[in-house]
Amino acid sequence: MSEVNTNKTMIVRQLESTDFDNLLFYLEKLSFATRSRFAPHAFYLPTIKLFYATENRNTGFIIDDSYSKEIVAYAIIKLGYVPKDKLRLEAYQLQLQPTTDCTFAPSVADAWQGKGLGKLLFDFIKNDLRCTGIKRVILWGGVQASNEKAINYYSKQGFRTIGKFVNKGIDNFDMILELE
Repeated sequence: MSEVNTNKTMIVRQLESTDFDNLLFYLEKLSFATRSRFAPHAFYLPTIKLFYATENRNTGFIIDDSYSKEIVAYAIIKLGYVPKDKLRLEAYQLQLQPTTDCTFAPSVADAWQGKGLGKLLFDFIKNDLRCTGIKRVILWGGVQASNEKAINYYSKQGFRTIGKFVNKGIDNFDMILELE
């Protein structure tokens, strides 16, 4: 059981299409710094709907306040790998496995960071992944080297750094987690 530092009842679950409006509200409330580090999809309702079309193999997970239904944390799992990351990941001698690898992109609302929600969400996701036969989790687009909070979070979850790259003049690390 995960310890969460909040006095509210939080629900961890898969994102549903009925959550898209609340998800857009969540994304629009993120600070500029958080928004700039989370970019798997644009922050527009039509883009979100397209992103979650079945053929894109993306699954969303959320934590919401059980009373207000406000989303406070959001993560994406993509089965396989992100095509634009493929060459870089293979350059590390990583043998990509489209059926047992997945790609992970998490975010936590600014006011809720540091309260244990990221761990709670990822524990839920890891359990789901193990049940579906996923063996390895790859960070979506890596993590910015300057984002020490995120790097510490990933390290605590068991991720390890496999390489470094520069994107738009910014140093980043690629990290992976081998599921047991």
